[in-house]
Amino acid sequence: PGILPLRVSVTTLLSGLAVARAVRSLSGCDAKIKWPNDIVIGSKKVCGILTEMTAEIDRIEFVAVGIGVNVNNTAFPEAIRDKATSIRMESGKPLRRVALLQEILIQFETLLKQNADSDPAFWEEYKRACVSIGRQVKFARRGAAVKGTAVDVSPRGELIVELPDGAKETVTAGEVSVQGIYGQKAE
Repeated sequence: PGILPLRVSVTTLLSGLAVARAVRSLSGCDAKIKWPNDIVIGSKKVCGILTEMTAEIDRIEFVAVGIGVNVNNTAFPEAIRDKATSIRMESGKPLRRVALLQEILIQFETLLKQNADSDPAFWEEYKRACVSIGRQVKFARRGAAVKGTAVDVSPRGELIVELPDGAKETVTAGEVSVQGIYGQKAE
């Protein structure tokens, strides 16, 4: 409550930056963001974030952010072994889940209180942490696969993709595959 529904899309990005900061701080791992809602270490997913809300045009009733982090896993099933990792597997040491939760909440609250998404420094930090920018991506538009290069994230949290013809496409939601992440290859 207290924010317009249009700003809620940025909540997922704020959450991602909070988690990436917390993982880096406590583990030393170079946690990055795959736009819009995954945290990766190297080319593997360590965390997923889902944001849901109930709202009317001019007000939000609630926003719920679900954050699932692979903390102390030592192995994954064969089907996802090449795509998933844990903080323990990447850092080589276990991490207290409570400590991670506390740090995520501190970082999230800090970003929310600062109205970070209206601060250019937030966007610069987010873009530096976003592994999608500068890579080949593929997404669906009206049922067809579209390929291009992710070049930016807008102040509304949208991914800006440059298509082969030089046109720019704004991606607001949906699955975006990124070359080099989760085993995605250029096609």
